[in-house]
Amino acid sequence: MDVEYGIATSNELPRIVEMKVAMFDEAGHGDLLGDNAVSLVLNDYEHLYREGIAAHFVARDNGEIIASAGAFIKSDLPFRYFDPAIYGFIGDVFTEKAYRNRGISTVLNKDALKWLKTKGVLMVRLLASEAGRTIYVRLGFQPTDEMALNLQI
Repeated sequence: MDVEYGIATSNELPRIVEMKVAMFDEAGHGDLLGDNAVSLVLNDYEHLYREGIAAHFVARDNGEIIASAGAFIKSDLPFRYFDPAIYGFIGDVFTEKAYRNRGISTVLNKDALKWLKTKGVLMVRLLASEAGRTIYVRLGFQPTDEMALNLQI
């Protein structure tokens, strides 16, 4: 295995979106995605790339993307009222099963964090799966005061 690391190009976004859907399916949340989710995500990501407020860090084996970690610069409520009015978000973290437990995700997350820091981001947020939680704790992430309530029950 000769894994190479880099940044995804906009031409590789369909593969990034494919992996995002696989991540949702694997987490048991694929049913939450709407029928047009793939095209919506692809269009959104193309826009975010053009604006320079998103990047995906990828690992490739023989030229094929086998893992990714996305970095997004966000400015939504209530954070847009803070100084600075932006924060980073890590998402789309996924590694193909055959490549897991080799430190690939850790490398990609570190690259994403470096990119966010170069963009002036001071705070980074994410949603951690049980499998990813240990990686994020090692990177210095801490649990927050956020809570959620499912109104469908």
